[in-house]
Amino acid sequence: MSTEAGLIDVARNNEEPTFGDPVIEFTQRKGTTASSVKADIMATCETCGNDYDKTFQVTMNGKAHTFDSFECAIHALAPTCDHCGIRIVGHGLEKSGTFFCCEHCAEGEGVKGLRDRI
Repeated sequence: MSTEAGLIDVARNNEEPTFGDPVIEFTQRKGTTASSVKADIMATCETCGNDYDKTFQVTMNGKAHTFDSFECAIHALAPTCDHCGIRIVGHGLEKSGTFFCCEHCAEGEGVKGLRDRI
């Protein structure tokens, strides 16, 4: 991804971003009201383009991404199951860089020996 809008391109093209340990930071400061934050901070969601005073940032692999909802963050950053294509919100399974939402889907792709984490 070579531009700031690269995250939107990822969401539109169903490309998979590089994964790391995400860090979530909320931009609204404790003790402030929504109106005072809106005057100070008005950010745009990278997925849907909504201008919102309660955005938050997820930092992944050293790059900060701004969202207005967890739905948009999941759509842009969560890996997809290699078998069924669903966004993996929970733990999921991984084998050699390939992600699966469950043991059933991993086996459907011929991957044996993986077990769901509990």
